[in-house]
Parts: sequence; structure tokens; C-alpha cells
Amino acid sequence: MNITKENLNDLHVQVNINIAPDDYLPKVEEAIKVYSKKLNMPGFRKGHVPLGMAKKMVGNEMLAEELNKLIGETLDNYIKEEKLQILGQPLPVEDMKKQQINIQSPSSYDFRFELGLVSDFQLPDLAAKEFLNYEVKPDEKTVLDEVEKLKVRYGTTEETDTIVKDSVLSIIFKELNEDESEKMNGIETTRRISIESFSNEVVKNKIMALKKGELLVINLFEAYSNNVELIIHNILDINHDQAHGMSHTFKVTIDGIFEVKKTELNQDLYNRLFGEGIVNNEVELHEKIKEELSRSYKDSSHQKLLNDISTYLIDNTTINFPEDFLKKWILSYNEKPVTPEQVENEFGQFTRQLKWDLITERVSKENDIKIEGAELKAFAMQRLREHYFAGQVNEMVEQYLTQMADKMMTEEKSRRNYFNMLMEEKLFAELKKKANIQPREISYDEFIHLEGQHNHHHH
Repeated sequence: MNITKENLNDLHVQVNINIAPDDYLPKVEEAIKVYSKKLNMPGFRKGHVPLGMAKKMVGNEMLAEELNKLIGETLDNYIKEEKLQILGQPLPVEDMKKQQINIQSPSSYDFRFELGLVSDFQLPDLAAKEFLNYEVKPDEKTVLDEVEKLKVRYGTTEETDTIVKDSVLSIIFKELNEDESEKMNGIETTRRISIESFSNEVVKNKIMALKKGELLVINLFEAYSNNVELIIHNILDINHDQAHGMSHTFKVTIDGIFEVKKTELNQDLYNRLFGEGIVNNEVELHEKIKEELSRSYKDSSHQKLLNDISTYLIDNTTINFPEDFLKKWILSYNEKPVTPEQVENEFGQFTRQLKWDLITERVSKENDIKIEGAELKAFAMQRLREHYFAGQVNEMVEQYLTQMADKMMTEEKSRRNYFNMLMEEKLFAELKKKANIQPREISYDEFIHLEGQHNHHHH
């Protein structure tokens, strides 16, 4: 076997692997021999089928299997031995796929792979920059707005044909690129929202002119006066991770139009919302809403701090990328099929995310951040407890959560989601230790304005 490496460009190399018959024949012939002993064929006793016949039947299949295994192991070992830090996966060179294999006339085979390499980089000093941790106070107007939203949410609805100023709409939101083409792996969600929630009058009037099934392309951030928290949590109902790199342009399709009769504020509603006897009048309702808003603001403020830290790191870390390799790699490996134009349009966003992945990998390695199985399960249980049981602890809840977490730990997607959340938590705990963080009190409106500015620059 012979392995050579050639440089195609900065951080872009090709590895050539030449596999000779001596490298694969002994194992392939042994595999054919084992197979022939298990073979049942008319006219032959079991295990006595001639080797030549078995070779004709399955020889090429066994050869392909052995070559694949050999290439995989050889390439992995070469990358480890040469200490190559690679981006994505190795890309087989196109013309390599045209090779014909034939067990009847063993010959040498050439396999070529392109590799993208990670450049060396330095992280900036977080202590040199001041980060603000905002303490946001809920005001009376926001509390009253929340009360009105509750009356609508728990009111009764009836489907109609025409949109009026207090209609509730079922809207399909679909994320687009800035040129209005569909965004690859973009956000798509159906939400029920009131027409009043659109703060931009021009957008609101355009939507009011629509009928069921009709659509409009809008700038979502203009439609909601750059209120990022409202857009993420209430309008799209997604998390900050999903919103990372989100486009401003969305297609909105009217899926349903509803007339709403608001509910009355009474003890039945209070019990339904907060549990028996927890809230007994409007004053207590306002206090409860203030508590919940404060908790939500604290989460949003913390998320803004994390966004500010990650943005600073991304903007102040220089990492070079093998662009040609990465564009080829996205075209080959993206979950959904994409066009070269889509890759070109979103390449800046892709490399920004890739830069962040490399930064987080470096920070976790330098700080020896690890996650054990028991720790991951405990974290999943705590998240589920907060989400479904408002943080309460009792034997029945614990039993249910244990079963739920055990099930999730066996599901690859759920396990990976919780792993990523916990890793992010640990990662930012380390970054916050290194950062210069100062507290600052601020009103909700000021906070929203800040979020709007952040969004304008970074989404």
C-alpha cells in the first residue's frame, strides 16, 4: 500500500491511496472460503461448493466490502498519524468512482480524497472587553398587554372569511433568503397570532387585505419593530439556537381566519392558569404576571449576554477556511439537496457557524469540559421538570421523569439535543469566568431597542 499527499491550495490537500492485490486478496479469499462452506446449492453437499463457483457468485461483492473497509481504516489512521485537523469529512474525488473492480483479475486500485484543514487561530482576551448583564424590570403597560393576550388566548374562536382588526390568524411562516428564494434548512412553522400583534401599520394593512390561502413576503423584523424576543418566543416559538443566523425575509401564508370572543377574568380562569386558589383577584394576577415576566426577562437578558460573548469571539477571531473544499463538501453532504447558488448565498453564514463550532471545540478542549452519562440524564430530567412540572419535586413526578429521561437517552436525536444544551451551558460557564461582566438596570423598552440593534447587525 502506498499513501501520498499533495497540496491543492491553502488548507486544501489531496490524499492518494494505492491499494495493491497483496493488501486485500488474502482477506477476500478467506471471506469467500468461509461463505462457500455455508452455501447450499443443488447438486452439492453443504460446504462442498467449489471455491471458483463461490468466487464468481460473491467475489466482487466481497472485494468491494474489503476495499471500503481498508480505505476507511487507512484514511482514518493516516489522518491520526499525520495529526491532521480536518473540516467536515474527506471528499472522494469524482473520477475515482468510475473504477471497475474484478476479483477474477486482481489489480491495484487508486483512491483519492480531498481534505479541508483547520487553520491555526488565537482566541481574543475576554477580560479586555466589558460585557453588560442587563436587569430588566417589567412595567405596568406590558402587564396590561399580557392580561389582554390571556383574554384572547382563552377566549372562544369561530372561523370567518374576512380579516378585521381584532382577528386571530393561523399563519404559516416560511424563512426565505434575502433574494426571496427558499432558504435551505430554513425555519417553517404554523402559528396562531392576533392581527394586532403586527406593530408595523403598513405590513398590518397588507395582511388585512389577504384571504385564506393567500400569501405575502415580509421583512419579519420590520413587521414587529425589531422586537427580537417577541419574534423568537411568541411569533415563531423557537429558541435562540434555532434563531442563530435567521434571515429577515419570510413568506406568510394565511391558513385560517378566526373571530375571537375574549374570556372574562374570573376565578375559573385563574385556577385554570395557575392552579387552585393561587391567584384570587386582578391585583394578584398582575403580581403573578410580573413574576413570570421577570423570569422571562432574566432568561432573555442572560441569552443576550451569551450572544454578546459569542458574537465578540466570532468577530475577533481570525480563522482562514479552504473555501473551494467547503463549498464542494456542502453540496455533497447537506441533509437536503442544495444548489451551488444556495451554497454561494449562504456561505458567509455557514463559515460564521463553522468558526463558532471551532471556537467552542477549542474552549472545551482547553478547559477539559466533559459530560458523563449520569450527568446528562440528570440534566435532561431537570429540563423536563422545569418545562412540564414548573420545577416541582415529588415521588410521582420523579418516577415519571426518570422513565421519560431513560427513553430519551436511547433516542439519538433527543440525546444529542440535551448533550448540546448541557455542553453550551458548561462552555458559557467557563467563558463567563474569563469575561469582564458588569450589571446594569434597564427598562423593557430599552432592552428591546438594544435587541433590535443587535439583530440588525448580526442576524
